[in-house]
Amino acid sequence: MSYIDTLVEQFPVRKNKKQKESFCEWAVNEANSLGYDAKTEWNTGNNNVVVGNPETAATVFTAHYDTPPVMPVPNFITPKNILFYLIYQIGIVLVLLAICLGIGAAVEHFTNSREIGYDVGLLFYWLVLLLMLLGPANKNNVNDNTSGVASVFELMARIPAEQRGKVAFILFDNEEKGMRGSGAYAREHKVVKKEKLIINMDCVGEGENILFFTKKETRALPFYEKLVSAMQAQAGRNLLMNNMEGCIYPSDQSQFKHGIAVCACKKAKIIEYYCDKIHTNKDTVCEQENLDFIANGLAQFVSTL
Repeated sequence: MSYIDTLVEQFPVRKNKKQKESFCEWAVNEANSLGYDAKTEWNTGNNNVVVGNPETAATVFTAHYDTPPVMPVPNFITPKNILFYLIYQIGIVLVLLAICLGIGAAVEHFTNSREIGYDVGLLFYWLVLLLMLLGPANKNNVNDNTSGVASVFELMARIPAEQRGKVAFILFDNEEKGMRGSGAYAREHKVVKKEKLIINMDCVGEGENILFFTKKETRALPFYEKLVSAMQAQAGRNLLMNNMEGCIYPSDQSQFKHGIAVCACKKAKIIEYYCDKIHTNKDTVCEQENLDFIANGLAQFVSTL
């Protein structure tokens, strides 16, 4: 059974304490069975799964394992079109405000009290925001971010035993709560935060376009061209090695100086590359071809370090 099938079948939701502990136990045991040294590390209220030694590794590969809450509208991401991304996000906020104002106005009409109407509208607004962060788990989270976790394990399995000392892996907790897991880890591990190359897989499952987003200072590192060459040697997917400047991809790599984001996207004429269905019950697709493309390319990259 493939890693993506195993995760979807055995750990479909990783949101509450018991679900996370069960997944972390499996992840540590699986990494150990592959010949790595794995553990769960407690970082200021977050259970991060750490495989290998990120302090000494040449490269650290990451993904977040926590499950997002389900939302009525998708978290629609257009990483190469910041204007559309901002318009979409602002549009959601404005619609929410309009609904809250409407509820407040209705309450004011029936109670003949502006104060009560204001309080009810404001309360509804904060309840909706709370549900967006802490609401019921999205049981369909195959792309976000079961696909990223699966890609990490696919990569672990492909790296030969004699090369495994070069790398480390981290599965972050609580990315969906403001990247708390990666933020706490970065604060407690300054060397990793400031010096290590972090390649973060988030939503890599759906879409034939595989995008890497890299900061200017990371592109100046001597082994960046080796990463480009290794990924360009792969076939079957459309690869884009993008500059982070002028792009947006909000995920755990942003906590690290040399963080690279990896995602899969579809493409449309006007908005260009996009991830859809995120945080909704339609998030049910992960293409094994994507995982193979990424894992094979990154394993080849590791062999050049």
